[in-house]
Amino acid sequence: MPKHQTTAAQAARQDVKTGAKYTTALRTRRAAAPARTAVVRFLAQESGHLYELIGGIAAAWADTGLRVLLLEETDSGWRWTLPSGRRRQPVTRTEPEPVTVVLWEQLAGPGTLVHHTCVWDVWGPGDRGMPVHDRTALRTAVAAAREAYDIVVLLPDGSWSYPERELATASIAAVDLNDFPHTDCRVAVPGTYEHRGAPLSPEQCAAVLRERHLSFLYGFGLAALPIEPDGLIWQLHGKAPVDDDYLQRVDRDMARVGLRTLGWATTEPLPLRPRRGLPTPEQLASPDFVGPHREIAARLRQVPGVLPL
Repeated sequence: MPKHQTTAAQAARQDVKTGAKYTTALRTRRAAAPARTAVVRFLAQESGHLYELIGGIAAAWADTGLRVLLLEETDSGWRWTLPSGRRRQPVTRTEPEPVTVVLWEQLAGPGTLVHHTCVWDVWGPGDRGMPVHDRTALRTAVAAAREAYDIVVLLPDGSWSYPERELATASIAAVDLNDFPHTDCRVAVPGTYEHRGAPLSPEQCAAVLRERHLSFLYGFGLAALPIEPDGLIWQLHGKAPVDDDYLQRVDRDMARVGLRTLGWATTEPLPLRPRRGLPTPEQLASPDFVGPHREIAARLRQVPGVLPL
């Protein structure tokens, strides 16, 4: 939530000074305030294996009666043409049409999960023949979605590591871990496929996780602004090699530096899963698929800015 913004609770406290009852004033202020759609931004350095996690969380939200939109960016359609001879050939652009697909909806309730793909950037001619672009198209798409949905999830086509600071009401970092760093200085055991190394303490493990997998949050160079995520989700491939007490100590060390862990998700080991693509409508409708994501989805509901106000 933006700072220095008057909320219903703050306004109700002001009403109390005039003699009104706080609970009555708060109820009145909330009823008069317009509904605010949440725009959630998942940040990731490598996003190829995170579509199943995001789809499962979105399906769990929709199953509770929320209207959820997955807004995905498509290729801008610009095609560069190399010059032939002395004649300079212009740059061509083929803009794909927007596509809307209903992935899942409740039979007796408002809950729905919709996937919409469209071009986020509007390109135009610029200096010296180089195209320039602005993100007016994305802002227009989000503004239209605010009228029909409770939550909008942004899924960029390229890098997930840059934030939509002006649009997102909450930024959640999602990290895919193919190898959990619970040991260091590992060597291969002769005659086997195993590796052995010196065990790391949970605090050392947390430091390694921040160094190897969260450095993208802090940008490159002095001009880059750091990203402060509102929550953190880890995804493991297969069962964790440590117990729950170890993971809880990792979470406490993350909280010590201001990183709130929302959960540890588990998926199939590599390379048994495809790298990219949202789950199929059949998967999203299956309780067996959605069930493991319910706990993390419920914790996300406690994060300010994730759910509509």
